Amino acid sequence: MAAPAWTLRVADPAFKPAIATGLTAFILGLCFLVYNPGGAANTLREEAFDFIESVIPPKRLPDGVVVVDIDRPSLAAKGAWPWRRGGGLADLVTKLQDAQAQVIGVDILLDGPDRRSPGPMLRVYAKSTGRTELATVADSLPDENKQLAEAIARSDVVLGLLPDEAGKDALPFPPPIIPAPQQDLSQKAAGVVAPSTALVDGAVAIGALSLAPVTGTKVRHVPVFVRGGSEIYAGFAMEVFRSAQHASAFLLDPDGTAASVGDTHIPLREGAAVRLHLTAPSNWRARTVSAADVLDDKVPAERFAGRVVLIGASAPEAGALLPTAAGPLTPTVQVQAEAIEGLRSGDIPQRIQNPRLIEPLAASAIGLVALAAALWLGPLAASSVLAVLMLGWIGFSAGLFAGTRLLIDPAGPLIPAIAAANSALVVMFARTRKLRGAIERKFGRYLSPEIVRRLTAAPEELKIEGELREVSALFSDIEGFTTMSENAEPRTLVGALDAYFDGVCAIVIRHGGMVDKIVGDAVHGLFNAPLTVEGHAKAALECAIEIGRFTTEFRQREDARRLGFGRTRIGLDTGPVIVGDVGGLGHLDYTAHGDAVNSAARLEALNKQFGTTVCLGARAAAAIGEPERLRPLGNVVLRGRTAQTAVFSPWPDDATPERRQAYMAAFDRMASEPAEARGLFQALASTWPDDPAVAYWVKILA
Repeated sequence: MAAPAWTLRVADPAFKPAIATGLTAFILGLCFLVYNPGGAANTLREEAFDFIESVIPPKRLPDGVVVVDIDRPSLAAKGAWPWRRGGGLADLVTKLQDAQAQVIGVDILLDGPDRRSPGPMLRVYAKSTGRTELATVADSLPDENKQLAEAIARSDVVLGLLPDEAGKDALPFPPPIIPAPQQDLSQKAAGVVAPSTALVDGAVAIGALSLAPVTGTKVRHVPVFVRGGSEIYAGFAMEVFRSAQHASAFLLDPDGTAASVGDTHIPLREGAAVRLHLTAPSNWRARTVSAADVLDDKVPAERFAGRVVLIGASAPEAGALLPTAAGPLTPTVQVQAEAIEGLRSGDIPQRIQNPRLIEPLAASAIGLVALAAALWLGPLAASSVLAVLMLGWIGFSAGLFAGTRLLIDPAGPLIPAIAAANSALVVMFARTRKLRGAIERKFGRYLSPEIVRRLTAAPEELKIEGELREVSALFSDIEGFTTMSENAEPRTLVGALDAYFDGVCAIVIRHGGMVDKIVGDAVHGLFNAPLTVEGHAKAALECAIEIGRFTTEFRQREDARRLGFGRTRIGLDTGPVIVGDVGGLGHLDYTAHGDAVNSAARLEALNKQFGTTVCLGARAAAAIGEPERLRPLGNVVLRGRTAQTAVFSPWPDDATPERRQAYMAAFDRMASEPAEARGLFQALASTWPDDPAVAYWVKILA
């Protein structure tokens, strides 16, 4: 009874090195996932999350956020950046209030006084020059900061601040967070930069505009809370959402893992920041209007009625562009809008609980299964198992996110599996390659590259199963070999034959055939066995023609001339035969049995009659499918047969178009007008005296 495959694997000398190498690679992959060298594992994970989030679109509610964009056309039409607070922003806020916007969020840091307004500009000048009388004049001039403050006070407007290490601003009221969060926040600074007191006094809320990346270089989160100095502030999107919900405060859960805004729970994992689930940028156009169009009353008021409206800038001059998963230059106002939309719909992606435990455990399970497959299965099967594991884990990660919005790393846990399986396969392959090399050295001289590759693919099984195949069989024989061998000096004969067989066999192999056997002075070749060779009959013909040219040149060598080396005759035919290895492991004898093989041997002998070098049968000629390359030699009855068959020979190299035409004209008249055919062949022989087939017909028809 044959030993089980797994027993053979364990007995393989490469098994122990493979398992040691695979386990080492597995442990290194696991360490990469757990210890995150240089942040590489985090970067890979975040990019994988970006991909899954892009494939599975977020949920969105109707009547969503409207973005009023200070774009380049707005700057061209209404003035360069920064906009004046009176004639620009104040008018914009007023028009949105008149349109009954529910909440207006201003995604622009309005820090410091308005230095473009006449009154504040004159005050600055008076102070710098010491001309105090000008301060009185300044009080009578327009103050656009005051105009904007009055506009803000008319309705619910949310402004923004920025945490800043050098910030010294203080706000007149504390953020409404009950109680203060205790966990470590992702963003914190020694102070804040905030709008002036006049602006803040009229605002319904003020939130942190900062969108610094939590991981990697892309903005993937918006802050729920940030620390600035001794105070904790809510993020800008959170404050806009809270104002839209008419909630008085953020209520923290007792365990600090979530904050409630009305009926909405906001998870506080990952440093009190929520992950964005971005829609495609092509969808943002539907919610965005140009600020210039709003100021010019080109947007109907009902577009803003009862809606959350954000004012921001996409113009590069504003400097409010950041890299996100949606693109390298994403306007911050669109990021804030996406965050608010996620809060409205509850579509807030979040990591699974205990990812540092669950993901390494998953990586261990996947990696060990992949390593076992690499050790006990063949390369193809092991690769298939690894592919199934990878696709299965990625599919599970995507399905979990689609159903629950929970994120589990789809890429990192696969690294130990890929490292372990590939490392083990490399070791096993190195051992197999060494064994294949031994097989190739042993059999490569007599077999085609195809059969050698088939044998080396399964080196433990050298026997090849018998089958019925259509093949092209080639037989070659040396004319007068018996007489030559009787008269030759043995060492000279053996040396010449070695060189002869090396050349003939190399030609057979080069044309995709295999050397079936060498018997005496004869070489037997097969084409289209054991593997399929497209156009095998044509390949056999090309091989026969090249052998004819090679042997003609070989006969001119000094040792061959001294021996009286005879002409090589070649027979070729095509047909179904039974092929297979009729020997055992100790004696590989892959050969063929069938009519085509016998016909090729008899066609080789038929060259004596016609004086040709290559003779092929009708089936081979039909399989070649290029009648213009072959000249007919007539119908003959092969030895051992009763029916006639057409035989052909390739046109010789010196067969010019005129000679071919003359030959065919004479050949076609042989049956109906033999006397005329004889005259045509005689005329052709006078201009083509060295052609054996023409000489044959002149003799036969004489």
